[in-house]
Amino acid sequence: MTGSLSEVLRQLLDDLPSGRLIGPCHHPHPVVWMSDGPVAGAADWWKRLHARRCETGLYPLLLEYPDGSFEPAGGGYGADADAESYFRSKWTDDSWPPFKEWPGLATPAAVATDADVCAGEVAASVARDGRARCLALVQVARGADAPAALSWRGMTNHMTAQELSAVLRSWEHRFGVRVVGFGHGSLYLSVAAPPMDARQARVLAAEHYLACPDVFYEDPDLDWSTYHEELMQRREWRFWWD
Repeated sequence: MTGSLSEVLRQLLDDLPSGRLIGPCHHPHPVVWMSDGPVAGAADWWKRLHARRCETGLYPLLLEYPDGSFEPAGGGYGADADAESYFRSKWTDDSWPPFKEWPGLATPAAVATDADVCAGEVAASVARDGRARCLALVQVARGADAPAALSWRGMTNHMTAQELSAVLRSWEHRFGVRVVGFGHGSLYLSVAAPPMDARQARVLAAEHYLACPDVFYEDPDLDWSTYHEELMQRREWRFWWD
């Protein structure tokens, strides 16, 4: 750790709930802190820490439970991967009707909501519903890098952590996505700029399927033909890998 980061951590640790540092916590590995269990007022903690992330260099996450399986790793955290190349590698002729060929990335949407405000609202919903009430901090500049930095294994039956971080970087840029937290194989994202055009929403639905086909089989009531319409309304995306 650098001297300045060590000082920030010492100040934070005085105020944070009971928790611990995990991993090597020195270059090139990111600093990672995790609460010992569920935290009272977890969403409020998340919002405060998210507001200070530029000052502290630490990005907050809500977790379903303290996850000792994280293995903080050094590296580019997905910067050397490419979302479009990943989607192309997964595409088949029948990946997502009505497209017979890879349609390219969905066009970015105009930001209609403050991304940080939207993220706070989703954090409140996730904590209120009991989906994730533990707290973590990880030394990354953006939430999209957290899966790769933590070597998160929630999606390893389908993609690597570096590929997931590359996809999340792209969604951050195009749709104002922010990473809110992880469950057991689940990923919670806020969406500040959902698509407003039906065709682009269909393209985005294809991206969702290529990134996480499991979620389309998890819910027997999910209608693939209208999923794109839901994406035009949602402010939260939840992904789940078996």
